[in-house]
Order: sequence, then structure tokens, then C-alpha cells
Amino acid sequence: MIGQEFRNALRMGNPLYGTLLTSTSPKSFDVVLSLHLDFVFLCAEHVAYNPETLSWMCRAFKAAGINPVVRILEPSPYLATQALDAGAGAILVPYVEDVEEVLALVGAVKYRPLKGKKLARILHGEEKPSAELAQYLQQHNRNNSLLLNIESESAVQNLSNFAQITSTDGPGVDGFVIGPHDLSTSFEMPEKYRSPEFITLTTTLIKQAKDMGVAVGGHTGYRGSLELQKDWVKAGANIILHCSDMLLFADKLQADLNELRLIQGAKQITQFKPESI
Repeated sequence: MIGQEFRNALRMGNPLYGTLLTSTSPKSFDVVLSLHLDFVFLCAEHVAYNPETLSWMCRAFKAAGINPVVRILEPSPYLATQALDAGAGAILVPYVEDVEEVLALVGAVKYRPLKGKKLARILHGEEKPSAELAQYLQQHNRNNSLLLNIESESAVQNLSNFAQITSTDGPGVDGFVIGPHDLSTSFEMPEKYRSPEFITLTTTLIKQAKDMGVAVGGHTGYRGSLELQKDWVKAGANIILHCSDMLLFADKLQADLNELRLIQGAKQITQFKPESI
């Protein structure tokens, strides 16, 4: 599911399933295809991909019908267009906090190649594109989706303002993705993901987004995160971005080895180093 089909599924509130890929091994490509994911998450903010490798991964997964969602390093329209040029099907932007940031990102993802002062005037409603230009921009960017990480108090407060930003063919923002590590820290309950306060905060956010007709979900980027993802799905999340290849590998391998240790009467390993992406 790529391009317009992916974006339309977001806007219709259909469930979309994916995970973070940290491995660049060609073998992992075959394994991912067998899982029938709707998208793969490639995080250029926290994972050290070679730029050429990242581009090949985007293009390979798109060719296989799996949308590559690339998180850029910071809320930069230049990095957004660079990722699109590399083959990204959707852009995920970390730690956005104000409307001006999001306007610039909508311009990069939904109005490219328009830029500069003319783009700024259009985005701020000071100028209206001609019918020919509007049609061109809509066609040129029809396969691009824009997702925003919600990771701070300011982002939560601006949620409805982000949702009201438009583009040439409707919404400027196609979905919200909760980042639990930064969000929990911003609200002064760092990594307390199973606390009633954090669950209430995030499930309320999901319900607010759904009421506004915006796709929403979260990335459970830490070990042992399935219960939080379940809470989000029950609250109405349709962007189901669960954990990562490496952390799921660690969870499964530790569980399997503990079963084998149990047979031999060996000590169980129950502790692990917290990891968040």
C-alpha cells in the first residue's frame, strides 16, 4: 500500500500496521515481505543509515507495495524534500511544536517544488494559486503523506491547529504519531508508560485526533511495549507502529532462552537495559 492508496487509508481511518527497521541487511527485506506490513518506519533521527542505503531501502519497499515512512532529523522542510527525493512515501517529523513549523513542512511535502516567498504567501493565505498551478501541485504531490510526532506539551495544545492546516487537495497533515519517550518526559513522568496518568494522556489525545478526523497512533519504541500499543488500539488508533526489529528480536530471544534455561534449572534472565527509540 503506497502513494495515494496509503494516504487515502490514513484519511479514511483504516488500520495500518508497521514497525521500525534498524537492520539494513538485504535478508531482512525478505522477512519483512512475509509479514504483510502496510508500511515500514525508517528513522533517520535515531538510526545510523547510510544515505544511499536508505534510498535503496525506500525504493525497494515501495516496489514491493510497502510504504516507506521516513522520520527526518528535525522539523526542516529541506530535510523533508530531501527524504522525498530519496524515495520516502511519507514523512514523519519529530518534535513539532508550533503552527509555523507545520506550515513550512506542509509546503515542503504538499506544494513541492514551489518554495520561497511565493510559497509563503500561499501558505499564509495572502495569495491563491491559479487553477493550473493548484492542479499541478496536487498531481505532483499526490503520493506524499505528512505525519507529525506529538512529543511535547506544546504539540498537544496545538493539535487542533495542526489539523486545520490545509493543502491543495484537503488536509495538510495526514496523521499524528505519539512519541512516548519524549512525551512522557515533557509531561514530567519520564518512561512511566504504564502509569494511569500517561495512559489517560495518550488515549485522550488519540480520541481527540479521531474526533477531528485525523489518523493517529503511536510508536512503542521500547522493549515489552505491547500492552501500551493495545491500549492505543482500543482507544481508536489506526496508525499501529509497533516497536522495532531489534527490540522485538531481544524480547523474543530472551523469552525463548528463558524457557530453555527453565528446562535445565538455570537462572532466568528477567532484567534488561531500557531502550527507547
